[in-house]
Amino acid sequence: MDKRQRPGAGLTRRHFLYGGAVLGGGLLAAPALAQQLCRPTTGDILGPYYRFGAPFLAQLAGPEEAGERLVVSGTVLSADCRTPIANALIEVWQANGAGLYDTQTPGNYTDKGRFHLRGMLYTDAQGRYRIETVMPGRYPVPPNLPGLEQYGGITRPAHIHFRVMEALHVPVTLQLYFAGDPHIAEDPWASQHPDNVIALGADGQGRRGTFDIVLARGF
Repeated sequence: MDKRQRPGAGLTRRHFLYGGAVLGGGLLAAPALAQQLCRPTTGDILGPYYRFGAPFLAQLAGPEEAGERLVVSGTVLSADCRTPIANALIEVWQANGAGLYDTQTPGNYTDKGRFHLRGMLYTDAQGRYRIETVMPGRYPVPPNLPGLEQYGGITRPAHIHFRVMEALHVPVTLQLYFAGDPHIAEDPWASQHPDNVIALGADGQGRRGTFDIVLARGF
């Protein structure tokens, strides 16, 4: 992890707006704006491809994995959008570059040793995390999927699933999307979660993005 990174670096749009509002609007406006703009990350559906028991690793994709390399990093924060949460457990899973999950390979639901593009990790003492993977592919919602029949055939935008939990906070399950994906507007989940869409930059090794996650207090 880049030692130059600090908690809160690369904040999402709502955190940037909050900071700018405090500086530009004065102390009297800060409490009301904080209530409006500092809020927990919104949850999303778990989806049909979740599997329990993924290994502890932050490098989801090895060098042999096909697809454009992707690094996503960020900070898990408490409800004030400032306090980092150390040792938060993060589960991540995704489709491969062709839009296929490992559960779509025969036998992978029952063989606990065959996890692919799935992992778990803890945030560090500053609440930071970092995952190395590849860009997930888009895929159509299968027809007649129980509970999702009405969405059969629509193309899901590229996304990565997250489950984030810590003992003193309310856990959240979400999907992370990427700005510029043409299927976000028509997607019934991505279109409802604009704060969970991030922009990606590029370097000589692939694409990079920052996503901070805010958890509500549990009491």
